[in-house]
Amino acid sequence: MLSKTCIVLAGGLGTRLRSAVPSVPKCLAPIAGKPFMRWQLESLAQRGIENFILSLGYGSEQILDAIRSSWAKKLNIEYVVENQSLGTGGATQFVMLEAGLSEALVANGDTFLGGPLDSMFVPLDLRGGELMRIASVLVQNRNRFGGIELDQENHVVNFLDRGQTGPGQINAGLYRISNQAFADQPSDVFSLETAVMSRLVLTCNLQARQLAGPFIDIGVPDDYYLFKNLYQNYIN
Repeated sequence: MLSKTCIVLAGGLGTRLRSAVPSVPKCLAPIAGKPFMRWQLESLAQRGIENFILSLGYGSEQILDAIRSSWAKKLNIEYVVENQSLGTGGATQFVMLEAGLSEALVANGDTFLGGPLDSMFVPLDLRGGELMRIASVLVQNRNRFGGIELDQENHVVNFLDRGQTGPGQINAGLYRISNQAFADQPSDVFSLETAVMSRLVLTCNLQARQLAGPFIDIGVPDDYYLFKNLYQNYIN
């Protein structure tokens, strides 16, 4: 059961998407008459996720109203509400402590990722030093996302800056993480990406697995409209 529990980070302010979706948190952005969160959670459940824990902050009351709907009652959904904005890293650590999880999957609440998840269900190789695993996808233009470089053993050895065009592997917004990854983290408010992952790269404790499936991040208006218009191309 531990390997099938997923924390969904849904507490962000979503400022970049406000011009397109001004009245609701970005995880509730409407897609074909349904909130994005419904598309995301139902798809993850169909591919093996058994338990969801929503990490909430901004707009928590609207999200709680949404998960009282009939569609959400078919899923096993719990939630934790932050008292203050903790960042992606602080929020993940907070939920894991509150739920008593030593290891869990973590998904960004504005990312849709298709394809099989088997490689992310496998427990971390803690004895081998794997404290965190990120899902990656191959995109044709990584300009908006930056990129990642791997060695032959799937260790992440470098994160590449945004702004470079062309194909490449990117961070797909789905992670598997051990609570041991937070052992040397000094602050309660921190980012998974800049604080935790960058440190784990230096200590060779971060690995990646490439997933084969569609990917989109609706955090900016252009990609939100793309998913809104072409969502059927993304749903497995």
